[in-house]
Order: sequence, then C-alpha cells, then structure tokens
Amino acid sequence: MSEINSTTYAPVQSPVVAPGGGRARPLRNRLEKLPGRWWTPLALFVTLGALVWIAVWFGNVHLPHDPYFPARPGIVGGTWFEGWNRWDAEWYRTIVREGYVYFPGPQSSVAFWPSYPMAVKALSWAFPSIYITGSVLTAVAGAAAVMMLRRWAGIFVPAKVAMGGVVLFCVYPYSFYLYGAVYADAFFVAAAIGAFLLVERDRMFWAGLVGVIATAGRPAGLVVAAALILRVIERRNVANGVEGLAARFDPRSMTRSDAPIFLALAGLGGWCTFLWIKFGDPLLFVTIEGSKGWDQGAGPPTWLKFQLIRDLQNRPFTGSTIGLVFQGLLVFGALALVPLVKRRFGWSYAIYVTGVLALPLLGTKDFLGAGRYLLAAFPCAIVLGELLSTRPRLRSVVVAVSLIVMLGFAMAFGRGSYLA
Repeated sequence: MSEINSTTYAPVQSPVVAPGGGRARPLRNRLEKLPGRWWTPLALFVTLGALVWIAVWFGNVHLPHDPYFPARPGIVGGTWFEGWNRWDAEWYRTIVREGYVYFPGPQSSVAFWPSYPMAVKALSWAFPSIYITGSVLTAVAGAAAVMMLRRWAGIFVPAKVAMGGVVLFCVYPYSFYLYGAVYADAFFVAAAIGAFLLVERDRMFWAGLVGVIATAGRPAGLVVAAALILRVIERRNVANGVEGLAARFDPRSMTRSDAPIFLALAGLGGWCTFLWIKFGDPLLFVTIEGSKGWDQGAGPPTWLKFQLIRDLQNRPFTGSTIGLVFQGLLVFGALALVPLVKRRFGWSYAIYVTGVLALPLLGTKDFLGAGRYLLAAFPCAIVLGELLSTRPRLRSVVVAVSLIVMLGFAMAFGRGSYLA
C-alpha cells in the first residue's frame, strides 16, 4: 500500500440530524457523496469545457485577430474549431501530413515529440480535418487526465480534498489547453497521470506501456520514466519498513514482476533511435532549440534568462513581458510546494515535480511556455487543494479568480495571441 506521509485523516462521522431536518438530510448526504462519484470530475470538466469553448469562440469571432491568424471563412469546423488552430497546431498538422523534416539552421518539426501527432494521424480518418481530430483528441485526453487525477489523488487523501485539488487543476489559468487546443499537453499529462496511477495499483506492465506514450510525448517524458522507476522502488522499500532516504531507494527491493516498468524508457529510446537513423543525431530535439527564432540553446544565456532581463529593461509593461513574469512566478510558486508534495506523496513525486520544473527553469530563455509545462506538475494542484481545504473562503476566491483568468486567456488564444 502507498504511504501517507503527513496528516492522517480520521473517518468522517455521520452528522446528527436535528428534528425537522429530515428533508435536508438526503440532499446533504447526496452533496457529501459527490466528490467520491466517478462521474463528478467528468461533469466538472464538461461544464468548464463548455465555458472555455465559448470563450475561444468569442475571441475568434468578436476580437481583432493577431496578424498571424487572419479570419478564415469557410474553414472546416467553422468558427467553433477555428480558434483552437493556433501556433503549434500548424507544426502538428505538418507532421501528420508530411512526417518529420529537418534542415540545419531554421526551425524544424523535430522539436515536437511524436506521441500526439502519431495519435492524431491514427484517428484522422474519423474526422473531416486534422485540426478537428487534434481538438477532439485533446478534449478526450483532458477529460481522461482529470478523471485519473481524481482517482490517483484519492489513494493519498480523502475524496473531498482530492476533488478540491482537481477543481484547482481544471481552473488553473493555462488549463484551457486541456479543453481543445491542438497541442500535445493534454495527451502527455493524461499518459503521465495514468502511468503513475497504474504504478500505485501494482499494474507494472500497463504502467510501462502507458509510460511509453508519456516518454515519447514531451522532453519531460524522461522525468516521468525516472520517477516511475523510483516510485516502484520507494513503494517496495516503504512496504518493507525501511527508513532513511538512501535505503528508501535501494533497487534491490525490486522483484521480477516490477521489471515491466522499464518499458517506459522505450518511448524516449524509440524517438532518439528514429532521429539517429533519419537525421544522424539522436539528440536533435535538443540541438533544434537553438535555431533562429527559438534561440534556446543550452548555456548561460538560457539558464540565466538574459532575454527576460532585456525584456524587463526595454518593455517592462507590455502584455508579453507581464505574461512571461507571470509564468515565472508560477514556476517558483510550484517550486515552493515541492516540500508539501514530498510530505504527502513521497520522495519520488517530489523528484518528479522538481524535474518537471527544471525544464522551464533551465530550458527556456524567458519562461515562455512554462504555464503549459506546469500542467505536468499535477501533484502540486492536490497539495494546494489540501492547503485550501481548511480555508473555504480563500479557496472560493482562488477558484473564481483563476477561472476568470483562464477564460480570459482562452479568449486571447482564440484571437491568436501567443500565451505559452
């Protein structure tokens, strides 16, 4: 069984109903049971998804378009789908139609990992356009991610606390990418959560297979694979009563039945092998980040955020600079939650979240994209929900403000703004 590292939750006692309260009791009981229903997170996702789709449609139809995305009358799917076809969607469509192409110097599709475009290509026969296929796949993956997050969190915390964390995850300002954007994030996050959930249930073969999707989905896939293996080792040693950090990660506790978890590495290995055979460089996805326009090659200028410093000096109050600072603050806010992640879920999840956060900290020149990348740091949403569970008024304010910001971002995305 998985350990709970902090507060031990006592069973909830049935409330005493005063005379005359008989009518209220059935309704109260039904409301108290809602967080534990399997369909509650799905209902939440569908409800919020409807609001997000309306916001994207409004931005696409009623706001001035970004010059890169002029209105396209007659596009397949109409104005409801058009607003989701922004920025990285163009790259994914190219990959689905033409495969991966690389020429030294300019930006290239090899920066985009294969799980999501492969899934879009496999399903594109069922829909009238690649863009619509991508939006549908994203929405389905987002719904699956939310439902699995509720189940995963329920292993560690009570249903009400788990559902509170799921609510925060769903209204996180950059969660609009989960509801229909033709981006890989929802697909990757669903695979990551699914793999961890399967590990907690001792389904190592299936965890390894699902892990393949994650490790071939984004650069953070390597972090997922490492954390999955560490979590298996940690669970075995904790079950044996081992104490101490070094002893907790002694791999000798693994059994033959745990070996399939190493399958998760096949996604990364397959991607690197493909790049090596076709283009002669197994790490080409790293090299391409330094191409002109992206300018995020490994080195001090990227690590120390020289570009962000220049933006703060030259145009500190523009919307783009404020957005970059906001994403940077979110990264450091998530970093502050890592000790709570360790206490609640264990060292493996703390290492996982730290690895996810290291990517925008060390791999971006200005935190652009960090808002999306933090979707993979899903344990942070649960511990934040746990913190706010005893502060209902503050929780209501946080949820309301975050929802408003998310819908505002969705409208901006619909008009073609580059947000993350």
